[in-house]
Amino acid sequence: MRWIVESALRLRVAVVALALVLMVAGTRTALNTPLDVFPEFAPPLVEIQTEAPGLSTIEVESLVTVQLENAMNGVIGLKTLRSKSVLGLSSVVLIFDEGTNLMAARQLVQERLFRVANALPAAARPPVILSPSRRSAA
Repeated sequence: MRWIVESALRLRVAVVALALVLMVAGTRTALNTPLDVFPEFAPPLVEIQTEAPGLSTIEVESLVTVQLENAMNGVIGLKTLRSKSVLGLSSVVLIFDEGTNLMAARQLVQERLFRVANALPAAARPPVILSPSRRSAA
C-alpha cells in the first residue's frame, strides 16, 4: 500500500492525466449507452369490443361474447382469454405469451374475427379491435 501511495505522489501528472482520460471515456460511454427507462412489463394483449345496442347483459353474453370466445380459442400464443359482458357491450381480452409479436397476434385475431362477424346477431355492430396501447390487463 505504501508503494502505491508513493508512486502516485511521485507520478502525480500521470495520475491526473489517467483520471482525466477515464472521466472522458466514462462520460462518452454513459452518453452513448441506450437506456430502457420504462421496460415493458405488461404482456401483449388484444382487446375486442362489440356494441350491441338494445341487448340485455345476458343476451350480449350468450349471443356475442360466447361466440367471440369460441372463435378466439386456439389462437397461437394465447395465454389467457378474459371477457366481460354489460348492457349493450361485449369486451373480450386476449392475453398472449411474453415475447409474442403483437402485430402478428393482432393479424391472427383479425382473421378469426372476420370469420365470426357474420354469425353475430343483426343488433350487434361489427366487432372492433382496440388500438394497441400500454395498459394493464386488469
